[in-house]
Amino acid sequence: MAPELRPQRMAFYRGAVVKVIELIFHDAAVIDMEGTKLTVKRRELLPMADPEDVLGKTDVAAVPSGQWDPADTRAGAIRLLLSKKSGRTAEAQKQASALGISERQFWRLVSDYKLHETVSGLIRQAPGRKAGTTVLDPGVERVIAEKIDSYYLQPERPTVTALHERIAVACREQSLQPPTRATVAKRVRNYETRAAQRRRIGSKKAKYLYEAMPGHVKVSARLERVEIDHTPMDVMVRSDDPYCDYIGRPWLTVAIDVYTRCILGIHIGFEPPSILSVALCLTHAVLPKVPAAEFGVPLDWPMQGLPREIVVDNGKDFVSAAFKRGCMEHGIVLCYRPVGSPHYGGSIERLIGTMVGQCHLLPGTTKNSVKAKGEYDSAKHAVLTLRQARTWFVEQLLGRYHVNEHRMIRIPPIEMWKRAAEGDDAAAQ
Repeated sequence: MAPELRPQRMAFYRGAVVKVIELIFHDAAVIDMEGTKLTVKRRELLPMADPEDVLGKTDVAAVPSGQWDPADTRAGAIRLLLSKKSGRTAEAQKQASALGISERQFWRLVSDYKLHETVSGLIRQAPGRKAGTTVLDPGVERVIAEKIDSYYLQPERPTVTALHERIAVACREQSLQPPTRATVAKRVRNYETRAAQRRRIGSKKAKYLYEAMPGHVKVSARLERVEIDHTPMDVMVRSDDPYCDYIGRPWLTVAIDVYTRCILGIHIGFEPPSILSVALCLTHAVLPKVPAAEFGVPLDWPMQGLPREIVVDNGKDFVSAAFKRGCMEHGIVLCYRPVGSPHYGGSIERLIGTMVGQCHLLPGTTKNSVKAKGEYDSAKHAVLTLRQARTWFVEQLLGRYHVNEHRMIRIPPIEMWKRAAEGDDAAAQ
């Protein structure tokens, strides 16, 4: 269902994101554009979809870490067990011991997990604080924070035991009840960040600890590593609504399977990169696709499935709690490319350069530079609608990119996918 133009919702106006304040008369609206109120024609506005309208309300990001982390640990143990084709009994005993539960309890968790295969399904439904627990005195919390900052995060690298002793002495001096060593250790874990550890172990070691080092990425199976990124398409297009005059530059979100170089899923829309566009792209990647029905392109697009690892940049849509929890929910490992290191996502960077470059042949192209564009008026020459732009892109993708030989793998991506699928099927038998 197409989004509606409504008060207090966001919309596009001349390439900018604005807020609709009020709908007036039968064809006008009052908008807020960077703090300035303007009265414009409604047909000049393109309503933006609200993420909740498309994705529905989700509460995984709202689950407290104290409940989420144990559930994620249990899910990881269960996924490890289920990945084994033999020796499951011994593995169950090992994982149960690591979790501090009986083997019977562990198998019960496995049965529960099989019903939903998500982290959230393993969250213990025990709201509220357990009887007998207390909240640490604010004064003690201040002492702990001060000693961690002034003593523990230093190049001398004192131990947690030494830190606890310092904290205990400081608390007694202020007539406060000293915390236990376990409590101090728990607070120290909150400082396991690159910024904090840079002070304790130095910049170089912190970099090696928290940042993957450059090198050739080796993958051995389809869906093992999937890269996702956004880019604006080099063409101006019109709204699909015949009564809307909006013309804008659409954004492309694409997911590529590194092993086969196949495109798993895409999303093309006017909205700038957000958790919505990421979610729609991932959903498209995971589910079966029928290009003839979706895009009017009668070609084969067999690629689908849940990635084991997703590699993304550091955009705010990718570092959001909702995106991180969503990946954890389904057992997807999330990796970030270091800032200023495009070679970490070389596969998708090359693909984007290739595909977006094809837009320069379309009417309404923005070209790739001011010099190349010259006096060409992209908006004036824009004739394609957003739907037509999607159809064109999918035609290029399925009719050219997937079926032509890829210089890195020496065969067409679609052939690589079929071979990998046959290998997976053989291994499963």
